[in-house]
Amino acid sequence: MASDDRVVLVDGGHAEWARRAARMSLEILSVLPSASVEHIGSTAVPGLPAKPVVDLAVGVSAREVSRSAHQLAQHGFDLEGERSHHAWLSFPVRSARAYVVHVLEFRGEEWTKRVRFRDILLADEMSRERYLAVKQEASARAKDWGEYTRAKASVVSEILQRI
Repeated sequence: MASDDRVVLVDGGHAEWARRAARMSLEILSVLPSASVEHIGSTAVPGLPAKPVVDLAVGVSAREVSRSAHQLAQHGFDLEGERSHHAWLSFPVRSARAYVVHVLEFRGEEWTKRVRFRDILLADEMSRERYLAVKQEASARAKDWGEYTRAKASVVSEILQRI
């Protein structure tokens, strides 16, 4: 990430991102042994350029989302925010993210949407190419992560609804 907080996409890091996801999944499971962990986002899709930040979905029961997020925060994760059935954390800290961890209701709406989107990108070349075009444009124009994420929201919804 550049010093002005712009999103920079990196190509060709999939093998390393997969290794990092596996290592962090084990770390999370050492804190939350009954959770389910999935590598999501662009770093989970071979050949898709991504910001060099590994996204993970951590699935727990709806009533355990907040407690689980706070347990991770006690183990060095940076709790960035919470809403109903969703909390998100960074590691090591939000200003130098190597990971973004989404604690979600397992098989709830947000969990299903994120895992399904990853699976669509893995399986469908047309969706992957459409998403990549929007990511590249968002990366070139967005001034920060929030703007980058908002710029991609409509294509994510479009892909999820179409397939």
